[in-house]
Amino acid sequence: MFYPILKELLFRLPPEKAHDITLRVASLSPALGSLLGIEHNPKLALKVGNLEWPFPVGLAAGLDKNAEALAFFENQGFGAVECGTITMKPQAGNDRPRMWRYPDDQSLRNALGFPNHGLAEIWHRLHAFERRSPLGANIGKNKDSDREQSIDELALVTASLEEMVDYFVINVSSPNTPGLRAFQERSYLRELFRELNLVRNGKDLYLKIAPDLEEEKIRELCETAYECQLTGIIATNTTIMPERGPGGISGELLKERSKKVRSTILNYRTTLELIGVGGVSTFSDLLSFWDEGGKVMQVYTSYVYQGPGILHQLKKGIERFLTFIPEKTLQDFMSLPLEDRQIRIRDFRKVYPA
Repeated sequence: MFYPILKELLFRLPPEKAHDITLRVASLSPALGSLLGIEHNPKLALKVGNLEWPFPVGLAAGLDKNAEALAFFENQGFGAVECGTITMKPQAGNDRPRMWRYPDDQSLRNALGFPNHGLAEIWHRLHAFERRSPLGANIGKNKDSDREQSIDELALVTASLEEMVDYFVINVSSPNTPGLRAFQERSYLRELFRELNLVRNGKDLYLKIAPDLEEEKIRELCETAYECQLTGIIATNTTIMPERGPGGISGELLKERSKKVRSTILNYRTTLELIGVGGVSTFSDLLSFWDEGGKVMQVYTSYVYQGPGILHQLKKGIERFLTFIPEKTLQDFMSLPLEDRQIRIRDFRKVYPA
């Protein structure tokens, strides 16, 4: 009952102002996260890359760009928390207004342009944070950096934060930095990952890709990620809808495009990990991802619209599923051949249709 009232008040404010107020309260009241969040059930833990997520749904980058409220979000019960996007130098981002809501579509549009406090300030926050669950850093280049400068920047950020986070995400897929998506090309990524592999000290490394890609390009990015020994892919970033205005769309309006990209990757049957994000709002979305061979997902926009209730709803669905199948833990279920997992899901859906 708490969040619907709070949401009604916040949604009377401009989106970015509401976001800033929420983040400020969260940073000052980390214990509030525990009161509103979920308790971890050891049976729901999953191995993801070199890490163990205590819950199969994490918080996507963008909500806590400057690592200001990490304790609050960790206390909420997310399987992993990803901060950023972090750039080497502080960056103001694009002019305001740069965030818009579409309540009827449960979606958001942003044209932020990587506003963040920069590596030096965020370094101190991450250094002071004693994490209990996996923490990721989403990193990107500064707006005015060219190709070679961007590689140096990303390598420096990675090396600087390596001891303070558990995984890294390279963001060259945001639509809000001019020309950034052009960096999703093989020669650049090979050169970039060669440098990052020298400084990441075995930490998991992911590439976050756009939803507006042709199938051939998606396969090329998967091949490049595998060849360069990345942990996996995060699919997807926000989508471009010019008819809605500049920036990237997230939420339900993104769902089908993002799902199509994820399906392409999963059908590719690569050994790369795939973290799904984009239009994830129900347990049915998570179950559909599992049905195609996926494992863990992230949320952002659905968390804005549903609040902590989304975690409770997801946990309830996962625990119901786990009591239905013969496997005792979610990890046991994920260890089954895909065909057996699909049979479990199909039987569950007959009893509990979406």
